[in-house]
Amino acid sequence: MSHKTLLATTLAALLAGSVTLAMAQDRPAPPSAPVPHGMATHGSAAHDGYRHAMYMHRFGFEGPRSSVIGDLHGLERLYILSGRSKDLAALYNEVLAKSQDPHVRDYVYRHLARLQARPANADQAIATLRKALDESLANEAKMRTEREKMR
Repeated sequence: MSHKTLLATTLAALLAGSVTLAMAQDRPAPPSAPVPHGMATHGSAAHDGYRHAMYMHRFGFEGPRSSVIGDLHGLERLYILSGRSKDLAALYNEVLAKSQDPHVRDYVYRHLARLQARPANADQAIATLRKALDESLANEAKMRTEREKMR
């Protein structure tokens, strides 16, 4: 087979694949039934989260922050199961006082705001999320200036 024929065949296959992909993306997704909380089905968001976690673990993306978040998740679950969910706010504030990791702080801020919004205290939840946003913006600006210095 000549190089021109091989190149033409390859280009035709790529074009056909991209057209098929474009047509598949235009088609609306089939409606799915709601899944009760805690019940993962094949292809559900919970299942995808598990696959993502396994990918992160396999390729070495877990570190101290993942163990901190894992410990926090376990503690949250125990507090809720034991009926002591009111103590979670103190736990979150303690972690915020001790951790400087932006990923851990973001996780804690989101969960603290969710906890504050439960008894319909939206103003406190908004204040917490705004504080988290301010921190994230400051960290982003700091990282941007550090990147510019490296150039």
